[in-house]
Order: sequence, then C-alpha cells, then structure tokens
Amino acid sequence: MLLKTKEEWLTQYQSRCDQKELTLLGAAYDILKGNTIEAPDAPWGPDPVISPWMGEKAGIWNWDSAFHAITVSRYDERLAKSCVDSFVKFMLPNGLLPDVIRIGGNVVDNFSKPPVMAWAVQTVFERTRDMDFLRRNYQALEKNAGFWERYRMDRGLFFNSAQKDPYAKNSLHPRYESGWDNSPRWDNGIVNLWGIDLNCYMALFYRSMAKMARYLGLDGREWQRKEGELARLIEQWLFDESQQVYTDLDRQTGEFSHVLSPSSFLPLFVGVASQAHADAMHKLARDPKKFYPAMPSVTYDSPFFSQSYCRGPSWLHVGYFAVQGLWDYGFTETALEIRRYLLDMVYDELPNGLFENYDPISRKGGSNPTFSWSAAFVIELILMNTDR
Repeated sequence: MLLKTKEEWLTQYQSRCDQKELTLLGAAYDILKGNTIEAPDAPWGPDPVISPWMGEKAGIWNWDSAFHAITVSRYDERLAKSCVDSFVKFMLPNGLLPDVIRIGGNVVDNFSKPPVMAWAVQTVFERTRDMDFLRRNYQALEKNAGFWERYRMDRGLFFNSAQKDPYAKNSLHPRYESGWDNSPRWDNGIVNLWGIDLNCYMALFYRSMAKMARYLGLDGREWQRKEGELARLIEQWLFDESQQVYTDLDRQTGEFSHVLSPSSFLPLFVGVASQAHADAMHKLARDPKKFYPAMPSVTYDSPFFSQSYCRGPSWLHVGYFAVQGLWDYGFTETALEIRRYLLDMVYDELPNGLFENYDPISRKGGSNPTFSWSAAFVIELILMNTDR
C-alpha cells in the first residue's frame, strides 16, 4: 500500500519543480498531516481522516473530504480511502450526503454539498486499484445520484435547496449547500437558480459513475446517457449569449444572473463547453476588470466586490478548476499565468500559513491559515496534468 513520507514524496518532483514549488508542496503536506485526526472514539471510527482545521470545531466536511482524498491518494492510500469511507457511512436513507460530521458527534444534515464524491472515488480507485473500496462506494453513490435527481432536479437541470424550509426568508442552508456561502450570486435567492457549477459537478458525477461501472464490469451506458443529456442542457440553457458567459439561470423567470464568478469556468474543467463558448470564457479570463490574474470570487468590477469571504477573495479550488479548464481548451499561456500568480500569492504568505482564501488585490491571506483544501489545491495546481 502506497505510503510515502514527505521527504520520499518530494524527492520524485525535484527534477520537475522549482524551489518555490517544492517549498509549497512541503508546506501543503505538513498542513494535511497536521489536520489529520486519528481518534478511537471519533464518530466515524478509529480510521484517519482530514479535518479542514483542528480544534473543538474539527470534523469531516462533505466536499472537503472528497478534495482531501483526491490529493492524499498521491502519497497515502489508506488515508485517501478513509477520507471517503468515513464520510459516506453517514449517508441518509434518502441518499443525501450530509454537510459535516463534527468531532463531538453533531451531524449537520439539513443540506448537502456540491456532488464531487463520485469524482473522488473514481480518482482514489484509479490510484489504488482497491476493488472493495470501489464496489462499496459505487453502491452508495448510486443512491446519492437518486437523491440529486429526486430532490434537486427540475426539467433536467439541478438546483440547490435544503431538507427543511428552503424558501424561508434569508434561508442560509441552500447557500451552504452550494459551497458559496455568502456569494452575491444568491442575494436574490438561490433555490430559484440553476447553478452553472452544480450542473457541471453533476455531469462529472455521471462521468465518474460510468467509469466506475466499467471497472466493475457493469453496464455504464445509462450514466453516459445522463452525462450527455446534462451536457447538452448546460450548453443549451446556461450560456448567456448577451454576456458571452456561462452563468446561473433563474428557472422561474428565465433571467440570467449578472453576478459572474469563477464557477463560470466549470464547463471548461468538466469538458462540456463548445470551443466557441470556451473562446468567450478565455476573453473573460484575460480581462483585468473581470478575472485576470487572481480569479476573484466575483469579478473585480462587480458592484458587490469586497473582501468578505465569497464576495471577492480568491479561492484555490475554483482557481484550479479555471486554470485546468483553460489549459484543457488550449489556452495554455493564460492558464500558466494565472497558475503562477496564484502560487506566488500563496508562497509570499509563507511561513504564515496556507490560508482559506486570499485578497486578490493586497495578496494577503484571509480566514484560516492552516486550511486543508487550500493545501490540497496548492498540490493540484503544482502537479496539474499528472495522473489525470
């Protein structure tokens, strides 16, 4: 079973990474290790997991666990599988994967998080080739797909909601489910929107399920059909010709959102964008009034731009998705420039930590300075296009 110390793991990258990148890889490894919990009396059992941070509010979060598993599968197979298994065991009878299980035992399950767990299971399996791990999680994710299709689908496209009171005034739980907690995307409501990123995550979900089915000797054609149909609807409905951008669409009024975020690049990352639409997104990626060079969580020229959490700061996970998507569509120079800017911004804040997000103007870190998925996506940005 693959298990490498930091020194063993870093050695293999000495010829392809510069000293800054090696320093960042080492810092990221340390944070992921420092946030690893291995406690016999934990709610999920004694197996190791990674919390976003340590302390009394530590625990395992839904899509965080998926991201952690993808990255640590590069050097610790047991930990990667445990990040998935320990979380999936808390699936509700209706197929919902909860938001978080805290170290004290509290389970937050009124809402979920973006559906990236299937992608994580596929990735971890492809690196470990553990058929038992694949089999048990494939069965669970079949049920999870049913949840999204039964409770979050309207006319073939997906939206965020919550189990209780999703339409209550100022309801926060559907926003939390999106992973973009206080984004101005939701200032006029979220349950009414088909989110561009959510639908791309579901297309990736279906693709991963099709691949896993084939690994298991099962017929994956229905998953492929679902992916193809969703990709068609994303192209047909979620690209605004007037703004020349992928964006959220109000499923009740038919109006496109004018609040633009890096989520608009998810169709490139998932590979469902037409080349013409990808060309339009590239123009926005290079525009210093929009996203260049730090991929802020709303465009620089947005009237909502601020330093508040998802209302301006740069986040490394969506930065990575945008960079990889631009690269995949042939915009390599832009992808490398944004990648370098993001990594330099992170490097310049060492040794203060790897922060939850970064001010795209001052380049200073914000929120938690030992944030696990920032560490994970530092690694993914540096090692992008390897084992993908």
